[in-house]
Amino acid sequence: MREVSVVRPAGRKPGVPALLCVPGTMSDPVIFDGLAEATGTDVVVAPWLEWPGPHDMASLGAEVALLAERHAPVVLLGHSTGGVIALSAALRTDRVRGVVVCDSGVNMRGHGDVDAIIDRVRAQWGPELWRAVARRSVHLPLPAEVAERLDSYPAALERDAVLVALRSQRDTDLAPRLAELGRLPALVVHGRFDRARTLAHAQELADSLPGAELVVLECGHTPPVELPDRFAAELVRFLAGLPDGG
Repeated sequence: MREVSVVRPAGRKPGVPALLCVPGTMSDPVIFDGLAEATGTDVVVAPWLEWPGPHDMASLGAEVALLAERHAPVVLLGHSTGGVIALSAALRTDRVRGVVVCDSGVNMRGHGDVDAIIDRVRAQWGPELWRAVARRSVHLPLPAEVAERLDSYPAALERDAVLVALRSQRDTDLAPRLAELGRLPALVVHGRFDRARTLAHAQELADSLPGAELVVLECGHTPPVELPDRFAAELVRFLAGLPDGG
């Protein structure tokens, strides 16, 4: 079983499923800090790029599905690439009570710079690239210590793992399968000023999930850390609306 971190809030709300959080490519799990206390539920973080691999979307979806079964009941929360992994996991297990996808999409069509990013990761791996990717991923200013962690997190990662993940995500299209999720409760959150994903990507994703609601926040690609209070409030509302005591 892959390594995860678990944060349990001091005043856990009874009956609320855990949040199984899946970060984006090269994104420090710090983006999920504070969610446990803000939502009153356990937060389980899957730092998939720190795992030994494989790092393709299908394999990662299978691993996260196993984690969902281990920590069930859960709501999957995926950011960016993590959204693709979360949806892939939801397609593999019935132990998921809902899914939240943040600044992602059903595929990477129209994601104009993915091939350029892959080329830069291959040829320019290092602090300058890490900082550029981190800064492109936010629109609003962050606390200095958080920004520093986002800038430096890729130093702990293997470049080849990042390349495998990005190439696999580029070649993955979930559109033909998302109807299989039926009326699984889903929340699609998107930052209006996202420079990586357009609002059209979010709308397409929401339209592909029969049980989905789309919420647009006034931030960039990483709402959990740019607007943490507003993002947590949307999660609390979503969790409260789940059937069967959610």
